[in-house]
Amino acid sequence: MHLETERLIIRKFRPSDAVFILKLVNEPAFHANIGDKNIRDENDALAYIRKSGSESYARLGFEMYLVALKDSGASIGICGLLQREFLPHPDLGFAYASEFWNKGYGTEAAKAVISWATTTLGHSKLSAFTSTANGASLQLLKKSGFVSLGEQILPGREEKSHVLLWHAPAEKT
Repeated sequence: MHLETERLIIRKFRPSDAVFILKLVNEPAFHANIGDKNIRDENDALAYIRKSGSESYARLGFEMYLVALKDSGASIGICGLLQREFLPHPDLGFAYASEFWNKGYGTEAAKAVISWATTTLGHSKLSAFTSTANGASLQLLKKSGFVSLGEQILPGREEKSHVLLWHAPAEKT
């Protein structure tokens, strides 16, 4: 998969992305909102890339992808689909390096991945969830067309999360 938007390239991970992944997953906001993935060096980051990338794709046909700026090639975050046992539909996931927040990149990437999931993979519904303390991610999901299903305590989590659903628009007849 390779997507391009006006400002972004969304592509499969490469081994060379390990340095960026190591930095991203160890940002304080990543730990606070997503969790500590115990990635402490480039080898751990490479293992994360394999698990989030090719292993997921082989099993499900989708994965997490690297998001980079089209003009400079700079890596800015990750966005893609996951399948969690406790959600009925593939889950849109994302994380961005803090210096790239509040520039619309997250929404731009999310909309591109949603469009790809709909047109290429045939999904008419997607799930998402975010920490109740993460208002920015909740706003990104709502701007991308997700509707809140309320707050729930999800399996493996101690605190409530916002749970959301995206549904493809009905075709006009």
